[in-house]
Amino acid sequence: MKIFSKFLHFFLIIICLLLQIVFFEYLKMYYISSDLIMVIIIAVALFDGTLWGALSGFIAGMTLDLMVGNIVGISAFIYAIDSFIVNKLITAGFKPAWTTYSFLVFLVTEINILILNLVLYLFNFSIDWSAISLELLVRPVCNIILMFIIFPLIKMSSGRSESEEIKFGVQYKDKI
Repeated sequence: MKIFSKFLHFFLIIICLLLQIVFFEYLKMYYISSDLIMVIIIAVALFDGTLWGALSGFIAGMTLDLMVGNIVGISAFIYAIDSFIVNKLITAGFKPAWTTYSFLVFLVTEINILILNLVLYLFNFSIDWSAISLELLVRPVCNIILMFIIFPLIKMSSGRSESEEIKFGVQYKDKI
């Protein structure tokens, strides 16, 4: 059953990847910026573990880079790092609650924006500082709104109870 839920989560990531490319990229014209793939990678890392989150993030990021035409590997690197950051914060003592999830999405969104723009700056791409500052304000709010839609879907499909959620991360053992 657990393997089926992991494949279901991967299928959900593929659907969200298509939604990100087809729908959410057009919302950027109206300064509504969100990263659906990042939110679902955080949810997979929380409810399935870091390994599955990093693997899903790497595959989704590489696919996104190849489809959109960005620098190949930058999104894969950032999404894999997201899974690692979420794991380190949860094992540091954060308890599973909606406020914690909101803080994780906010923090990881800010880190994503800063890392992406730093890497683009290192590759001599021009950077619009006013657009970055606007994105630092708008994108976390949009991602937190998406979190309230995505997290219950992943939580229901993973089949975990509240007592098992406390053990996720490094301490959680998958039962086969």
